[in-house]
Amino acid sequence: MPLSYDFRAWQEIDCAQIPRVRFVYGDTFAAGYLSVTFAAPKTGKSLLALSEAIDAATGRGFLTGKPAAPTKVLYYNAEDDLAVIEGRVAAVLQAWQIPQSEISGRLFAVSGVSAERPVVLIKGEKGDIAESAFQALADLIKREAIALAIFDPLQDLSQSPETNEVFRALGGRIRSLASDTGAAIGLVHHTRKPSPGIQPTLDDGRGGSALRGVARFNRLLVPMTEAEGAQAGVDDFRHYFRIGEAESNLAPPSSDRNRWFVKTGVMIANGENVATIRPWVWPEAFTGITVNDACRVRAEIAACENPPRENSQAKGWAGDIIAEVLGLDVSKASDKARVKTMLKKWIESDVLRIERLTYGDKNKQADFVFAGENNPGVQE
Repeated sequence: MPLSYDFRAWQEIDCAQIPRVRFVYGDTFAAGYLSVTFAAPKTGKSLLALSEAIDAATGRGFLTGKPAAPTKVLYYNAEDDLAVIEGRVAAVLQAWQIPQSEISGRLFAVSGVSAERPVVLIKGEKGDIAESAFQALADLIKREAIALAIFDPLQDLSQSPETNEVFRALGGRIRSLASDTGAAIGLVHHTRKPSPGIQPTLDDGRGGSALRGVARFNRLLVPMTEAEGAQAGVDDFRHYFRIGEAESNLAPPSSDRNRWFVKTGVMIANGENVATIRPWVWPEAFTGITVNDACRVRAEIAACENPPRENSQAKGWAGDIIAEVLGLDVSKASDKARVKTMLKKWIESDVLRIERLTYGDKNKQADFVFAGENNPGVQE
């Protein structure tokens, strides 16, 4: 018997009544949709996922900067035991001075390690969907009116090979769970081990790109590189990571399109130092630099008997003067990068300017730096 499909011609509707996507938390988790967070091991994905769960449960917006109505959240961690999860919850609450009453009855923090029957969503070599697990989750989400459910990590929720076919089937079933319950569903998934010097992309999730294809929202967590750490002037680059929404991980690390976090320790009541995260802002080159500082630099260069060079590798570099005036140390990669940026920007704005001159016995030419016409200390 042939299948019957209900294909209908377009009928006029009131477009103003078309339902809008309703975000449950931030701009990543939307009601009725699947979101996937991809990250390499040890990046900070579990710390971020739990902090977001608590932020959504309290409605404070301490990560997003946008307070919202408190909501019920399920955070299911399949690889850490309950004591670890409880310690991390305590660290988040203490870091943000949140009383436990704000998450009581709202946050369901569950350990798959401690559970008698851990959640397994797919089994077998061919990838058989575990319908009983999905039904139990659907019943819980509906019964408790859970608006956001986060599962961390995917590898411990599956007993099947990590192939495109398996993840396409699993992703589709999770998407159906979100649609059926109206909850926002978040998955945390590992990326493949990257090649040296190559930044991962959203297509580097283990098991291929099928999971990304069935999710409405995808994001990639990117650890800070050693070079970025030097540029930013941080003590240990391994403590920092960023969210590259969609493909914006390709943006420069200082771009506003990146949201940075720093991993930090919090001493909780049992005397244990527990890791958590805080938002972190990439330092701007001119942070703390005043108009008076620019005037001092301009005056110092104007007073030079021998004009300094524009090239940072040349003897008598103008950046050395900037560093001396501002109390920076160009032997530090972060300070040198900062001085280079200031020199470039001051040349662009004509606080300083470049003239190409002949120098030396062999009549070589090079760019030298002079005071420009733009004297920021003079008010017209």
